Amino acid sequence: MAPVQTAFRKAEKKYKRGQPPDLDNAVDLATTAAAANEAVRKIKLAYDLETPATIPAQLFSQRRPPAYALRDHPGLLLIPNPFTDEAQRWLARKCLCDCPRPPNRTNLDAFFNLLPESLFELASSSEKSSRPIANRSQADIQQSDVTLPKEKLYTQPGSPSSLLERQRWCTLGLQYNWTTKEYDRGSSPFDQDLDSLMRAIAIAITRPRDTSDSASDNDYNGNLFASEAGIINYYDERATMAGHVDKTEEKMDAPLISLSIGLSCVYLIGGTTRDIEPTPIVLHSGDVLAMCGESRMAYHGVPLVLADTTPKFLSCPNSGTNDNAAAAYPEWHYFAKYLEHHRVNCNARKCS
Repeated sequence: MAPVQTAFRKAEKKYKRGQPPDLDNAVDLATTAAAANEAVRKIKLAYDLETPATIPAQLFSQRRPPAYALRDHPGLLLIPNPFTDEAQRWLARKCLCDCPRPPNRTNLDAFFNLLPESLFELASSSEKSSRPIANRSQADIQQSDVTLPKEKLYTQPGSPSSLLERQRWCTLGLQYNWTTKEYDRGSSPFDQDLDSLMRAIAIAITRPRDTSDSASDNDYNGNLFASEAGIINYYDERATMAGHVDKTEEKMDAPLISLSIGLSCVYLIGGTTRDIEPTPIVLHSGDVLAMCGESRMAYHGVPLVLADTTPKFLSCPNSGTNDNAAAAYPEWHYFAKYLEHHRVNCNARKCS
């Protein structure tokens, strides 16, 4: 007898790659019909989104942007793209160049002797892009307490460009062990600018109210928020994230804040078991999602990345030429080529 599929697994299979996605029942806050969707509640932010003084770009296009909650998922908050175009490009540079380098870890560290520069920077350099990066010995890999993938790629040197396409995640701050599901890999300094951005969002979503002035979806005081651990996920057009619950943190009262850049995706938010039918949400580039209160213990995942959805201000080769601090990074056309076919998700959480 075939095992009974859970409601969450059925939803994941519905969006299986290779068939046209059915988005009729998905919550898409970029559409004009979103406000009329019975699953959605409009809420009012009680505090402004403030650009931290240390960041060399105006981050937000509005101080009090529209924000939403879902009726069946208390604590899940959504802010449709509150960022300026330049701010999204700034965030892309952070996630592709500044963060995925030592001492932060990526999924490739256990298998390759990665260099001080990020793979993206190396792949964008005409001088360094073809230089192979040495793989680690079998003994070194075994000491890393990871399972060696079957692909031969992990047992032989690889070019920065080929490895960049296989970079799936980068851990920030407290280093997460994907095998033990614990923070036991030590710690690295959390990027100060990203921490300032996440804290600005945490403050803005403190005690929001809906139009009926009912109980708040998030009672956590954002002034207490600090980014102690984070993960940057890199999705190509075929990538998925299986349904899971983030519950490693010692305390779960602070929100988990998540930002999207590049391609859109289908995001599933369920309940405390896989048997609860999840709600599909279409997340677009720049969208902010915060899991607060009850939603911190909800199953969630990404069953589908939507091709051909990257906004032009990211995918156009000349978009970021005149951005502040652009000169410190590779030319924008390298980012445009990558973001045209990838989604980058950056999230942060307070652990203690």
